[in-house]
Amino acid sequence: MAKLVVGSIEKGLRTNRTAFVIDNDNFPELRNAFTWRGRVRRKRGTSLLGQLQRYFDSTSVAYTSTSVSLDSNGDANLVVAYSLPTASSLKIGSLVVTDTVSTTVYTDNGDGTLNPSGSINYATGALTIAASANNVIDCQFTYYPTLPVMGLETIQLNPTAFPTTLAFDTQKAYSISTSFPYPIENVSYFKNAPTALYPSYVEKTVDNSITWNGQDYQQVWSTNYEQALFTTYGITFPFSQTNVGMHYAPTTDISNATIASTTQITVQIANSPLVVGDFVFFNEWTGSAGAALNFQTGYITAVNTGTTPSTYTITFPYANIVGTHAAGIIQYLTNVSDNTKDCIRWYDGAPVVNNAFVASNGFVNYCPPLSFDVYPIGNLKADIYYLVSAQIIVPFKDRLLFFGCVVQTSTPGSQVYLPDTIIYTQNGTPYYTASFSGDVRLATTVPIPLLTPTDQNATATTCFCDIAGFGGFLTLGYGQKINTVASNEDVLILGLDNAQARLVYTGNDITPFAFYIINSEYGSNAAFSAINLDRGVLTTGRNGLILTSQVGAQRIDLEIPDQIFQLSLPNKGTQRITAQRDFINEYIYFSYVDNENSTPFNNQTLLYNYRDQTFALFDESYTCYGQFQRQTGLTWATIGQVYPTWGSWTDSWNAGSSTLLQPEVIAGNQQGFVCFRNDGTNESISLSVQNATSATLTCVNHCLNTNDYFVYVDQLNNTETISKVLSVIDDNTIVALGVNITNYIGGSFIKKMYVPFIQSKQFPMAWEMGRKTRIGTSMFLFSTTAYGQVTVNLYLSQDAANAANVQNDSCIYSTVVFTCPESTNLGLTQYTQNLQMPAAFGQSQIWHRVNTSLIGDTVQFAITLSDAQMLDPNQQFQFAEIEWHGAILDVNPSQMLC
Repeated sequence: MAKLVVGSIEKGLRTNRTAFVIDNDNFPELRNAFTWRGRVRRKRGTSLLGQLQRYFDSTSVAYTSTSVSLDSNGDANLVVAYSLPTASSLKIGSLVVTDTVSTTVYTDNGDGTLNPSGSINYATGALTIAASANNVIDCQFTYYPTLPVMGLETIQLNPTAFPTTLAFDTQKAYSISTSFPYPIENVSYFKNAPTALYPSYVEKTVDNSITWNGQDYQQVWSTNYEQALFTTYGITFPFSQTNVGMHYAPTTDISNATIASTTQITVQIANSPLVVGDFVFFNEWTGSAGAALNFQTGYITAVNTGTTPSTYTITFPYANIVGTHAAGIIQYLTNVSDNTKDCIRWYDGAPVVNNAFVASNGFVNYCPPLSFDVYPIGNLKADIYYLVSAQIIVPFKDRLLFFGCVVQTSTPGSQVYLPDTIIYTQNGTPYYTASFSGDVRLATTVPIPLLTPTDQNATATTCFCDIAGFGGFLTLGYGQKINTVASNEDVLILGLDNAQARLVYTGNDITPFAFYIINSEYGSNAAFSAINLDRGVLTTGRNGLILTSQVGAQRIDLEIPDQIFQLSLPNKGTQRITAQRDFINEYIYFSYVDNENSTPFNNQTLLYNYRDQTFALFDESYTCYGQFQRQTGLTWATIGQVYPTWGSWTDSWNAGSSTLLQPEVIAGNQQGFVCFRNDGTNESISLSVQNATSATLTCVNHCLNTNDYFVYVDQLNNTETISKVLSVIDDNTIVALGVNITNYIGGSFIKKMYVPFIQSKQFPMAWEMGRKTRIGTSMFLFSTTAYGQVTVNLYLSQDAANAANVQNDSCIYSTVVFTCPESTNLGLTQYTQNLQMPAAFGQSQIWHRVNTSLIGDTVQFAITLSDAQMLDPNQQFQFAEIEWHGAILDVNPSQMLC
């Protein structure tokens, strides 16, 4: 008789060798569980931070003021009437309806009915007020657009400010409060400076909103620099001009420009949305007055709509405009000329607080001119170009650098992508919006900044490439895209398609940066996969997970070498890859689309424990990651608002993830849900049900598979049903077990459950003797739980698919192993309970055994949860901690091998 001892667990997933030749603490399959500090833990749970939401008020011009007429039955559909995103749903209890004819106010009871009468379907937006047929109504409500989260960006506008978070979906930006309960608010509005901040300036009467045109694979890149957050939705591959470009009035839309004074000009602009309080930037004007007008920033101080087109008075407060002129272009800084186009924008704070507008902060379009005169950028012919977009933005050596840029001229449709070009600003400031008197190129000219964040300088020359000492560009000339950028020590590491390079600072203002190839074998392919580590930059590439230092690049995934080739590339799969580092727990998440899945959204996560250098796989769907620092958090009084019971919160009070001000990993998904990662073992709701008929659920972009388990959460009736997916009809529809819904009006969610599967190596215990192995009693050490249990399957003779301990010819075995003290769960009497429970309840870890007598060439075990355990209606097993520390197996030689 021999004892096979497994533990402590120092290694993880390994697939590059057959299961009987890997190390004892390697795992040929490790799914929804991972190795961590000497043990194996089930995938950490999540808690809900919130779902991206917007406030709507039909009485306010800022929210696209419009009223709705009820039909002859007193019906209207608010989602359709107000042109909300297709899958939008209303927040329960938020609706207020005012009948403008009778002045009756209808309030939401939170159960689908209105007071004094009427009904609302939260899922579809269908409203009925029978007493108000044919009347006109106004509405105020909060709704969930149910769009994928594309960015979770940390904002730190100055070094002493507390970091906050800005979230993006494909259309809007949202401020997430760092104080419990972390309210979320739409802040997608242009900056509106307060009245009298500048001479003759009057702020806008209505803040104009922004709607981005991001695709569901375009993650938002952001960087904090000079008291603003610079943002871009990046580039589509292959490049398309469809949703990127400068906002401006071309020369052909401008007429009757007249100099009203040395600081004012009147001009007619066709098809212009500009209003009093908007800021503009002039360039490419000719004639003797052109020199005074070009590169000037001004603001609209009057609009005469009595002319066709309307006449605008524009004030340049510090200019000296004299002479004659011919029209150039007018760039819009706080408005849009084409709702289908996005450009780089910077953000200096929330323009909306508690649904009320506050003048001063918001977004500003950023499209700086790249030269004083015509000049070739990259390999383009000489012209006047503007920077309009970029794949990546990084501050480096007191300059702002743009990688993989899109530039255009003032000719509509002239956008060009420069995949291997870097554009950089001058030392000191990235801002180009200023008013001045004199030649903009001269050091004696003093530019007065306009529209910039507080106490920031601005000069129109910041990106000039044709005058030494200002901005500039660097084209690598390597014929490959710049896909990743991250810092390492005193350089930037650039990941190209098939190469790694470093960008170094020269200290020479004429040519401040130099470029050197580090490795021409391993490239990087996903902008949001780059993770900074002390020893290098970790990225995903076509040929592996690559760690790049300043002197070399190497694969770090040699134990799972095929995994990188299982990342789906169609449907923009590379652009969907996203990663985040968890500093507290010392691992990194890489989320991506698995090539065996038909969904376009990420459906799998590779976890890399960089301290132990181990891997594991999780079956989860996240579109992007970020970090979040709580200023206030859970208390005895508020924990019930996040967790259904005290028992479902399994992190200790002194856990790093529950400490205020610590950076925690947050993740967003394809329906706009944002959650805290690594939070106990429970799961938050992560999908909303748009419609339900009997057992058929409509759930937009659900990313569920047949036999996935979930909890159907009915918020209106305060019930939970354990279910699983019986079949997947399409990307938006499933058929579920045990669910039977009638008259659905919304308010239901899905909480996904994850089945851990921890499969050991195949132990060839007696091969050196040419014999099979008999396995007897197996003992497993788990962290103690209150009610938990797992299933332990035993496998024989290199058959990793069929458990041998379920049943054999002579005996039926139990695969259930408890992770809690034995008590009534074994049918014990009160007397025997008292004998066993006191000692067991004091243990942090507890042993349990599996009694078998099985023979095989090799023996192998797996720890998982069975179908019965996953469908437990009391939810005692699905979310209980599973933390396995080791095992002892009784084994001895048996029959001959052949």
